Amino acid sequence: MNALQPPFFAEVADSKRILIAGMGGGFDVFCGLPLYFALRAEGKEVFLANYSFTSLALQPPGSLAPAVVEVTPHFSVHPGDYFPEYWLSRWLRTQGEPSSIYAFRKVGVQPLRTAYQALIEHLSIETVILVDGGTDSLMRGDEVDLGTPHEDITSLVAVNELQGVKKLLVCLGFGVDRFHGVCHAHYLEATADLIKDGAYLGAFSLMPETPPVQKYRDACEAVFEMMPRYISIVNSSVVGAIYGGYGDHHATERTHGSELWLSPLMGLYWTYHLPGVARRLQYYEPMLSTITLSDVGLVIEAHRDKAKIRPWVDIPV
Repeated sequence: MNALQPPFFAEVADSKRILIAGMGGGFDVFCGLPLYFALRAEGKEVFLANYSFTSLALQPPGSLAPAVVEVTPHFSVHPGDYFPEYWLSRWLRTQGEPSSIYAFRKVGVQPLRTAYQALIEHLSIETVILVDGGTDSLMRGDEVDLGTPHEDITSLVAVNELQGVKKLLVCLGFGVDRFHGVCHAHYLEATADLIKDGAYLGAFSLMPETPPVQKYRDACEAVFEMMPRYISIVNSSVVGAIYGGYGDHHATERTHGSELWLSPLMGLYWTYHLPGVARRLQYYEPMLSTITLSDVGLVIEAHRDKAKIRPWVDIPV
């Protein structure tokens, strides 16, 4: 039955050293944990990174790059209650797993690309897998709403500019971005475009009885307990869907007052060649010169001002 496996598995089969990086900040790195544990079980060297929402202190001279910080259970500066990378690092140590997580600062494309390049050389990485908690990373720029694009697109462009590594993109959480106004018909249309372009690598379900998924759930529950004020909307919804939650199901008080739609589609990994996704981005070129996240915001705003915005489309099912 290997002939029916999604092409994604063939893409990572020959890679021995893999970096899984959350691209949209916050808890996105958690959405990569099922892959992390599965690839580790195959004997691969796998490392974790995340575009961080946490304000990180300046690092001493000799660090990899100004925009990347190695977070460990013994991290010397605790910047506050919101620090998912730190609490995940501590949990990983209790599981006997490598506990370093590389956190990227809130910067634009140029410094982020430099940080990724330094990290790739430091770890001898062969493949980078960007992970999006949600699906708004596929929005090209003229959709009715882009969701929360700043960090996603900064990561997308920075990694696409890297040389000498394979670059993949994985989305988890179909439907969760409705909370941020994303039209999922536009996401399915984007995936159809990527199928025609040869950049779609298939989708597969995360099954609740598998050890990598059980460890993902355990990590989420442990860190949510450590950060009770900041339970991840995306990951709590995804875990709920994987374990049979359906419809307007709320796992955190943060979503009360809104309408959610959990479904089995939310527990699917959707996978892509990253360069194909990057080619669709309508404001790719202006993003290349960004230094700060404020620069990124100005690029997006300028593009939206001149773009012909496509209206909302209901999925006719």
